[in-house]
Amino acid sequence: MASVLCQVCGVNVVTSIKTATPIVRNRVPCLIKLAELQMRGVTTTACVCKNIRSGVPKISIKGDKALTYEEANPPQMIGVRKSWNTWNTSNLKGEGRRSETTVEDIFIRRFIKGTFPTLVASEVIIKRRHNIITITTMMYQNINAQKMYFLWGYTEEILSYFLKCPVKLDIQTVTNKDDIIFKHI
Repeated sequence: MASVLCQVCGVNVVTSIKTATPIVRNRVPCLIKLAELQMRGVTTTACVCKNIRSGVPKISIKGDKALTYEEANPPQMIGVRKSWNTWNTSNLKGEGRRSETTVEDIFIRRFIKGTFPTLVASEVIIKRRHNIITITTMMYQNINAQKMYFLWGYTEEILSYFLKCPVKLDIQTVTNKDDIIFKHI
């Protein structure tokens, strides 16, 4: 017999070592077989939802703060109403290059914002498919088309050289800031 204190409901759970089934005394059985997990070396903690305000913009006094669609949805809506800003499979079990992928994504975002100063209108979305990196963003039409196409090709070539794989830019242009505003708070 082994005695374990359940972290979810605080019940003293006694388990049988042979069957690994919890035996609860004087309490309702816990839904999670915490004793089984701890015998396997897996530790768990209770979910504490204290910080529900992180990532949610503050409401302005006048109600004139403009938000894009990505900013208007709270973080718990990722995967429901909005998607991730980076699409890759490096965080799956057995995959390598976790830290390298994160560092490359940070480098790509900084490079895009440095190459197109004051032109990036929304978040930079990075999608990795097989060996191709696709970068999607929205930009303002503040410069002439010839200069924009030059910077577009320059960015694709330099990033392809640095990252050693093909890079494709998908840029959508907007004429002014009011085109990407989803709501005001």
